[in-house]
Amino acid sequence: MLRAGAPTLAIAILAAVASLSGTARAQFGDQVQRQAQCELSAIGATRSPLALSWIKTACNQLAINTGLLGESNRRFHECLVNNLSGVQLDEAAAQVVSSCRNAYPP
Repeated sequence: MLRAGAPTLAIAILAAVASLSGTARAQFGDQVQRQAQCELSAIGATRSPLALSWIKTACNQLAINTGLLGESNRRFHECLVNNLSGVQLDEAAAQVVSSCRNAYPP
């Protein structure tokens, strides 16, 4: 049995849930856009599949998992984005990753 105020309360709850999901959608859209911009700025003439994979991972971490990254991890991912751009060979990409790891250990 419904009380007189129950339909109004149900409508208010549904409106609140709808607005939260809209906010979540907007945040997710912003994160996806930041990740795409990061990838576009870093990929350039990069041809190494290993470098491309690390760039995508680093951009994902920087754009989406920002709250989960510690200072060292953030700097490691920034190092990857800044130094893998234009890398042609997997061997060179592996060296960049190793150097970033040494410079910014977890």
